[in-house]
Amino acid sequence: MKLDKESLKLALVFKGAIVKRLLPGMAVLTTITLFLIYLHNHNEEYQKLNMTISGALPGYMGAALGLLLVFRNSTAYDKWWEARKEIGALVNTSRNLAITLNGLLPFNTPERKEVTNLLISFVFHLKSHLRNETEKITLDVLLPEDRLLIENAKHKPVVLANIMTNKIENVWKRNLISDIQQSLLIEKIHALIDILGKCERIKNTPIPMAYMYLLKFLINLYVIILPFSLVNDIGWLCIPLVILLYYILMSIVITAEEIEEPFGYDLNDLEMDKIALNIKNNIDEIVTHD
Repeated sequence: MKLDKESLKLALVFKGAIVKRLLPGMAVLTTITLFLIYLHNHNEEYQKLNMTISGALPGYMGAALGLLLVFRNSTAYDKWWEARKEIGALVNTSRNLAITLNGLLPFNTPERKEVTNLLISFVFHLKSHLRNETEKITLDVLLPEDRLLIENAKHKPVVLANIMTNKIENVWKRNLISDIQQSLLIEKIHALIDILGKCERIKNTPIPMAYMYLLKFLINLYVIILPFSLVNDIGWLCIPLVILLYYILMSIVITAEEIEEPFGYDLNDLEMDKIALNIKNNIDEIVTHD
């Protein structure tokens, strides 16, 4: 029951945000439709022009818009779902690496704790990197020389992964782990880099702007010409009908725009802060220290 209430609250907040974004367009559309109906009912010269159109044209346009909207929404959701799978892979890979660290690195090696802290820092820096932000909190637990390298790095997650790799190599050179164990640990770190690259591809591949503007233009054109085919039949009822259609069509577009950038702070974006904190708690629970 609690989940239902939270879901309802989220839906109402999201719908309220959409209404605020669409209010200017709805006001302009109402004015245009109101003016058209007034001319149709009270202006003889306009009546002589007979500017009403067949209902077939809006019907054909509506069918075409429907196909475009389905494609637009499907493309955006594909990006969101792919991002969710990659963040899920980040959770699994981080846990696997923590379990492997806990099982393979000896308790008396300083690298055991250092790599654990670097792994936690990698997760938080990946989150901040995808948001074009700076992450500083998780640097406090790192060695001063490692912290300096990361603070001066342009691409912090990659540098973190490189430092982890170097520390694993140092343990291997001291013959504290075997070749197979070293390879297994390095393989997990490489998997983190693969996830990072895939998330960057999702973030840096937007839907072409020309396509987005074209869809919005067609929606506006559709709702503007719609009253010309309906004014004779329903009169003043054109206004609520046109506003409702405009709201529905543009809501789909706005929703698609929001979910196609899944790493931010919007209502429908992935809960990156919560996921990163859960990974940290999992790692702290898995890796034990003397």
